[in-house]
Amino acid sequence: MSGFDERADYESRGISHLLTIRNPGDSIPAPSWFQGAYLQLWFGDVISEADARRCKTTAPRLDDIREVVEFFRIAWALQGSKILVSCEQGASRSPALAYVCIADQYGPGREGEAFSAVLDIRPVAVPNGLVVRLGDAFLNRNGALLAPLKDFYAKINAELFPKTR
Repeated sequence: MSGFDERADYESRGISHLLTIRNPGDSIPAPSWFQGAYLQLWFGDVISEADARRCKTTAPRLDDIREVVEFFRIAWALQGSKILVSCEQGASRSPALAYVCIADQYGPGREGEAFSAVLDIRPVAVPNGLVVRLGDAFLNRNGALLAPLKDFYAKINAELFPKTR
């Protein structure tokens, strides 16, 4: 996972698959050094359809999640593949999509491990809740993908807003 300004750091890492999430209307081509399979999505870093309307952008859709999971499954099945998921800052949308895809590969019951893997890779991640909610629905996890995220958000909120007496 990375922000756009970090993608050059991956040039020598043999990235075989690149997934990029941009805001609608933005267009950034794949880096000139990249020669592999490329998937570009356009949706804002929003928490709901109403939030998307307020921000004058597009919310992620279930079809976006399906497309990403299928792309990731193909890449994961190839020996030696290396997948880079990037969005503007590499903090919310790309970690959320990576979490959904890693959880898909790990299988049901290992959502906590998948979430920890994302935070190990990208410690500054705060995965987008709407993307995770859509991923949970697509993978039929019945809230299991949301549980580690809710715990994570609760921890962040406790740190930001400690209870005072």
